[in-house]
Amino acid sequence: MISIILFLLFLPICTFAQGTLSIGERGSIVIGINQQDSVTYSVHLSNQTVFFIDSIKVQDIYQEFERIRPDSIAFMCKGIGNLSIHGIALAGSDSMTIVSVRGTLKDKILLDTSFFITISSKTTPLPYIRFSYVSENIPNPVMRGEPTEWTYELDKSGSIQLSIITLDGRIIEEFSMMQDKGSHVFRFVPNTYTYHPGVYGMRLITEQGIHFRIWNVSP
Repeated sequence: MISIILFLLFLPICTFAQGTLSIGERGSIVIGINQQDSVTYSVHLSNQTVFFIDSIKVQDIYQEFERIRPDSIAFMCKGIGNLSIHGIALAGSDSMTIVSVRGTLKDKILLDTSFFITISSKTTPLPYIRFSYVSENIPNPVMRGEPTEWTYELDKSGSIQLSIITLDGRIIEEFSMMQDKGSHVFRFVPNTYTYHPGVYGMRLITEQGIHFRIWNVSP
């Protein structure tokens, strides 16, 4: 079992995480209460191989975010209520990562806090799970009945799973296959019956990690 332990460096608001997670299990961190709409947040992980963030919520509303780098995301918050980060515990190249969160509104800093996520494991040393990378799809948004493509990189051959999902995590379509390491292209055509105009997700799961992208179907 993998234990995730949080130690706050600053304490402007309460933070909570699940106590014990296994590798591949989901965990959540409640950053606090977002009290204003349109606050811009940035989240940075000092070691992205320990915890992978794949979704953000305010209350039950999923937030669109941009993954600037494998270790950093940014988003503008929509809604008022508990702000929470959700993701998956990984057995990384270290046993700890520092999560830094900053919230700003009109150049005024509303939140600036950091905390540790510590993973303890019975295995020594911790196995290293590498990240796979997926580019933004082109074109985006895409019209129904028209193709769009994602490019992704694998640093190891193995089985992969590509899923088209809703923002609440429901799988619409799923594709599983074996692939060699290197660069690959996933070509997808949203049909006119299933995909209404709106926002969807594309998730890549490999033996080395998980990557998630937001994409749009145009009216």
